[in-house]
Amino acid sequence: MPQIRWAIVGTGYIANEFAKGMQVVDDAVLSAVVSRSTASGKTFAQKYGCEKIYTDYERMLALEEIDVVYIATPNDCHYTYILPALEKGIPVLCEKPMVDNQRQLDTVIEKAREKKVFLMEGMWTRCFPAVIEARNWIQKGKIGKPLTVHSSFDIKPDIDDWQPWKGGLGHAAGALRDVGIYSLAMAFMVFPEEPQKVYHTMKSNGEVDEAFRMLLDYGNGNAAFVGGAFNQIGNLETQITGEKGRIILGPEFWHPTTATLIYNDGTMEKYMETYPATGFQFEIMAVQECLRNGETECPRFTLDETRNIGALIEKTRKEWGIFYHSDREDNEEI
Repeated sequence: MPQIRWAIVGTGYIANEFAKGMQVVDDAVLSAVVSRSTASGKTFAQKYGCEKIYTDYERMLALEEIDVVYIATPNDCHYTYILPALEKGIPVLCEKPMVDNQRQLDTVIEKAREKKVFLMEGMWTRCFPAVIEARNWIQKGKIGKPLTVHSSFDIKPDIDDWQPWKGGLGHAAGALRDVGIYSLAMAFMVFPEEPQKVYHTMKSNGEVDEAFRMLLDYGNGNAAFVGGAFNQIGNLETQITGEKGRIILGPEFWHPTTATLIYNDGTMEKYMETYPATGFQFEIMAVQECLRNGETECPRFTLDETRNIGALIEKTRKEWGIFYHSDREDNEEI
């Protein structure tokens, strides 16, 4: 497998950021683009050196020889794109949140495992060198036993940069699922076990949550304080505190350049990895390594983690009284 042939589904902001990352990975090739609009598909394809443009996704799957599909459409479209690829034995990398609810998530995971096909939720954060180094420090016991995590993804986009669907019920959106999932992934990286208790609060925009805070209680004083918001700007670093010291990831923890280890005596270790393009190249390289190794899951972010985080998100938003159209179809009692 000298080169990995990718198909990108979607031509919006994230798809562009991903394609920019592909351009600095020598063995990644954009073989096909799928868009609802021929015009936008053509513009995207020309920009990134691709000749094959489709508006019919299943036709693309049938005609093109591709090694992996990357899905970058709005949340509520993911499920209908994942299953046809898995049915054909084609690996899938899908933007987070991967699907709308646990029923859909169970279906795609079971299908991937049945077909023995690679599937990954696009938690690109786990693939950044600074995050990998932080995990190594934790595993080596450099901060001792982990005690707390503080991680919040709080942003207040300018109106020109805002994607309105992210704040709407129709696209199964909201701060918890869109930005909060990154904060939760930090908590689960440090504390893989299920929290014993969960406390939460949120502010609604009338449809979905536009800001939330959660306390994940793991017992014995161990806790993660996580959050996410579309209406405020906060501290965008993640801090992981242990018995012997603490780790700070930043300056924006979801795509960090720096991991700083500060021991309790004040001495420090620092890891810095600046990068060209958008940083999506690290996720692309991680997926390609898995495909070459014949792996069906990425060890950086496993399907069990996706399932556990998804279950917590679903339970929380239903306690808030937020139900998406797909939930109502899947749960007759609602």
